[in-house]
Amino acid sequence: MLPDGVSLGRLQGPLAALASISPHFTGAVRIDGPGGTGFVLAQSGNPYAAAFEVTGRDLLLGGDEAYRYLLDRPSLDYELIAYTAEETGAAREVARETGCLVSEAGAKPAARTGPEGADCLERIARQPGVIAVSVFHEGFALQSLGSADFEQVAAVAEDLLRAGTRITDDMSMGDLAQVILETPAGKLIIAPYGDLSLCILARSDANLGLIRLSIRGMQDGPA
Repeated sequence: MLPDGVSLGRLQGPLAALASISPHFTGAVRIDGPGGTGFVLAQSGNPYAAAFEVTGRDLLLGGDEAYRYLLDRPSLDYELIAYTAEETGAAREVARETGCLVSEAGAKPAARTGPEGADCLERIARQPGVIAVSVFHEGFALQSLGSADFEQVAAVAEDLLRAGTRITDDMSMGDLAQVILETPAGKLIIAPYGDLSLCILARSDANLGLIRLSIRGMQDGPA
């Protein structure tokens, strides 16, 4: 029985894309879709266990075989579950007891392909004056570029996003598009991005219009 952990939300796409979404992810990828059910366990972005039961085929895969099978699926429905160090230790023990550990040779790099969202993040990060950009969910940074304390940034940005959403709802202003904080020292821009959210830190002299245009392009593309 794996630890409960903290859910970071549900995603859809190839397992290989996880390295771009959250390159240092520690926890469980719980898979529950039309093709079957299972999990992949990772620590600091490195998979160490996997299991998968294929629907309708009475086929139960474990370890290297399960991980390679899941890595080759073009798309999966999965939930990201974050683990603490203690929960990671408990999950490793469960994987060891059930024979689901992945060998070093079997853990192929998951960063073989990069989603369009990763390219968009890089384009935002290259904008003059941008210090850092991060994709976050429920206060957890999933993918980040630049120099910042991303754990603190994600937590603060989540609070601001929720406050902004409450204000727009109370004032019947429609869906929140962006939250912008500007001081003489810099700028902070927060925006929804599909089921996730974006946060950009920039210097005071950064061109806000260009940054907002880049955000809009990312929002209009696939999340």
